[in-house]
Amino acid sequence: MSQPQRIVYVEGNTDGTIGGSYFSLLFLVQGLDRRRYEPVVVFQREHTLWSRFERTAATRLVPKPSSFGFATRLRRAGWPGPLLLPLAVVQSGLNALLFLVTAARYAGVLRRERADLLHLNNSITRTHDWMLAARLAGIPCIVHERGINDRFPFPTRLLASRLAAILCISRAAHANLVAHGFGPGNLHTIPNGLDPAEVAPARPAADVRAALGLAPERPVIGVVGNIRQWKGQEILIRALPAIRARVPDVACVLVGMATAGDAAYMARIQQLIADGALESHVFFTGYTTNVADYLALMDVAVHTSITPEPFGRVLLEAMAMHKPVVGSRDGAVPEIVVDGETGYTFEPGNPEPLAARILDLLEHRDRARAFGEAGYRRLVDEFHVDRNVERTMVVYQAVRPPAPAPARAAASL
Repeated sequence: MSQPQRIVYVEGNTDGTIGGSYFSLLFLVQGLDRRRYEPVVVFQREHTLWSRFERTAATRLVPKPSSFGFATRLRRAGWPGPLLLPLAVVQSGLNALLFLVTAARYAGVLRRERADLLHLNNSITRTHDWMLAARLAGIPCIVHERGINDRFPFPTRLLASRLAAILCISRAAHANLVAHGFGPGNLHTIPNGLDPAEVAPARPAADVRAALGLAPERPVIGVVGNIRQWKGQEILIRALPAIRARVPDVACVLVGMATAGDAAYMARIQQLIADGALESHVFFTGYTTNVADYLALMDVAVHTSITPEPFGRVLLEAMAMHKPVVGSRDGAVPEIVVDGETGYTFEPGNPEPLAARILDLLEHRDRARAFGEAGYRRLVDEFHVDRNVERTMVVYQAVRPPAPAPARAAASL
């Protein structure tokens, strides 16, 4: 039997937040056929899921060097353009040299790990140094496209054309790349997957309610996701007065953290809450390692992104908990939510139809339960992680077929 192929996975996130890409990578690595593939996972900084990755694969820390930014900082400080121009040229040259040195260093990592294949976990717009490293190491490179981007600079187009495969997490992400002139020869659509057994509360619902100060029977709606402008949590806050008018004791739980870069958006949400006297109706949880603790409380799980959502893993997590969902009708959401069957969709950024859809489910509990059960069945039938892993391994085999087993030595005469 041939030796398992050694795959190095790289997570490109460096801002400290734990998003869907981490969980998608974890579930993929857990599900690999170890007779065929041996994973090594590389991160550029430590994080709260590190121990879970260590339990399932060899896990490495390879920090990314900081780029030179002195000219950028001086521009922000108000330096005049004529003085900045030569500094900007020097900065660009140094960063180009750093890029090449870093790619060579990463190629050394791939050689030391005896990598047969490199799988980058984020987007073709990122981790270009690792793409070049794969070429220097002489191995195929696959990239997961987890975004719907508007701009693809020249380095992205140059390197992406040489990738062995680009795995799009939704038809919407695939269509966006085609619309911007990519592929379709190396494009594959493989939706994210989830094992519903992975979505289980770690704490009793009564304890979570008590920690938030919620009465046992108080109706709960909420959004799960890091607090960022494109995630659109403020749309639910704007819809809340209309919901509250008919369900006076409704509670809105926002599950996720805001980084320093999202502080202005968080301040805007808090101002909306204050202006509407909604302080007793909105609850922030901060970062959590187990979103199921909060999904278990929700009568309706809400998705509010105001730009096209590349996928929407939280929708699957809610479906795993048998919850009805209401999601923005854009990007991949309509691929997941069957409107009027597993939940509702609404016009992105519009609080009025959002309020109407939520009220329909809060006021018609039988319908909400039916949607939740239908959503769970759809998850199992269409988005189970086993389907995701199997389809990904098919691409691996197409990109790098397994080496033939060594022939047995002929018996000596």
